[in-house]
Amino acid sequence: MALLSPRSALCALLAVGLIAALPATAGAKPKHRHTFGSRVLAPGSKGKDVRYLQRSLTRLGIATSIDGAYGKGTWRSVEALESQRGWPVNGVVSRKDAKRIRKLVSKRQVSGSFFVAGLSSPALTVSSRHAGHAKVKVLDSAGSRVQLLPISFGGAETRDVAWNGMTPAGVIPDGTYQLRLGKANTAGASAAGQIAPFAMHLHAFPVPGTHSFGGADARFGSPRAGHVHQGQDIPAACGQRELVSETGQVKVNAYQASGAGYYVVIHGALTGTDFVYMHLQRPSWAVVGTNVFAGQQIGRVGATGDATGCHLHFERWTAPGWFAGGAAYDPLPELQYWDSYS
Repeated sequence: MALLSPRSALCALLAVGLIAALPATAGAKPKHRHTFGSRVLAPGSKGKDVRYLQRSLTRLGIATSIDGAYGKGTWRSVEALESQRGWPVNGVVSRKDAKRIRKLVSKRQVSGSFFVAGLSSPALTVSSRHAGHAKVKVLDSAGSRVQLLPISFGGAETRDVAWNGMTPAGVIPDGTYQLRLGKANTAGASAAGQIAPFAMHLHAFPVPGTHSFGGADARFGSPRAGHVHQGQDIPAACGQRELVSETGQVKVNAYQASGAGYYVVIHGALTGTDFVYMHLQRPSWAVVGTNVFAGQQIGRVGATGDATGCHLHFERWTAPGWFAGGAAYDPLPELQYWDSYS
């Protein structure tokens, strides 16, 4: 084999160096990071601007999953907004529509967030000048009345009028609402308290602090030894608070060394479905039969049982519930939506 001259060897080394220095993705197309309003959004669009749209729709009272993909759910939500506002209904967000949506969101600033039949409720403090009657109206984001709360006064007094998100027809949809004292009152009443618009949701996200949804092995249906994963893992700092997602009652409070560790099962009073929290740091304070409320702390993130690293293993079961005739299903879409307003 012939040897290279020093000059040829130097040239060869330089060539190799230049090739190695070339970007590995030189032939790949650069990724575009669109800002909301910089392009038309329609079914099939993906990106951060779609995520912004989905979050905006949710803030405007139209519940929409936040996944950055313009699918059927987002298309239906856009059509609902268009119909609500009297715009042409086509399910497409033009640049003009984007400006209008930004303006609507800027006006729809909420003061406070509550959960249906939750731990706390929005309330007006109504004070009367004399005996008589008054009414508190509950209005939705479009200004339509969804509930009327009558009050009677025996004299000059003050009453707190709270609303838990329920109407005679049942649970209200997630959205923005407002409490307003009716003009027709015979008690000379005035109101203070929760006078600004507020958000009302059926469910609370279970891990309010910093968290992630892990990788493929954290997903529902991922393979495990002898079974498949029946929930969604939410990695978070050890000791971080875990909240009740739906008002209901504790069904199980137990320990399983070979699997779940300390765990709790809550039966939702409003949907009849179950919520399962596993690998708690220590036993939950809530014994079986305890009534618990959305937004209330139920435990802390841990790694008890068969767990690697601190995380909440969260399961959702259809009615009638956990190992009682219900079936486990993928909770990630719900979690992503709940996370969007937390």
